[in-house]
Amino acid sequence: MSHRVCPWWLGYLLVNPLRKLFYNPELLLKPYVREGMTVLEVGSGMGFFTLPLARLVGKQGRVVCVDLQEKMLRAVRKRATRAGLIQRIELRVNNSSSVGIDDLQDKVDFTLLFAVVHEVPEARQFLLEIHSSLRKGGVLLLAEPSGHITREAFAGTLATAQSLGFQVKDTPRIRGTHSSLLVKN
Repeated sequence: MSHRVCPWWLGYLLVNPLRKLFYNPELLLKPYVREGMTVLEVGSGMGFFTLPLARLVGKQGRVVCVDLQEKMLRAVRKRATRAGLIQRIELRVNNSSSVGIDDLQDKVDFTLLFAVVHEVPEARQFLLEIHSSLRKGGVLLLAEPSGHITREAFAGTLATAQSLGFQVKDTPRIRGTHSSLLVKN
């Protein structure tokens, strides 16, 4: 898999409202996210999914938004503040060797990894941190772009996740992606 990080300036294209024609965040996430949940989104970019997640978790919920690039998170902060959602969102900059979520062990209800695993240098360690953060029965929605990632590479990622204790629950159909819904045993 490639380990190139999406350039920060591309984030502007990824938050373009036209993208909702392909990926409607509310429709995509509503089956998995409820009010009051703690949600983890790693590789959030400028917040295409973050703001809808914040609306879905409601005032009692929390979205922990992690990205490697501080410029991306500044854009999330600006957009979330304008939308009146910043109080539901916690922004964290991670580094290339750790997601930086040790304090979330067994506290996360739902994690979204949308087009991010192929960007990390060590997928096993990355997925282990995600697994540790999820509560028992917690759900991970994993989607990788089929234009960048082969079916075989995605199968390898799933095999790694399963070796860490994830179980495949479903295979949602998300346009232009290889995707899987995983649950922590």
